[in-house]
Amino acid sequence: MTADFDGIKLRIPNGYVETDVSGCYMNGHGVEYALVKYGQEPDAAYCLETIYSKHIRQVWLEKVN
Repeated sequence: MTADFDGIKLRIPNGYVETDVSGCYMNGHGVEYALVKYGQEPDAAYCLETIYSKHIRQVWLEKVN
């Protein structure tokens, strides 16, 4: 699956589904993640980062051309 984040297409890993909130995804264990951008273009990095969790987990995403 791909996501559009400010005009950048990102590959979302298998097992994540989009929730009813724009830019939020949930994995098979019910953990919610939000799309996050670190840095500025052209060196920006994108990830899915946990929401409402004791432990922060980041899933780094790759850009799709």
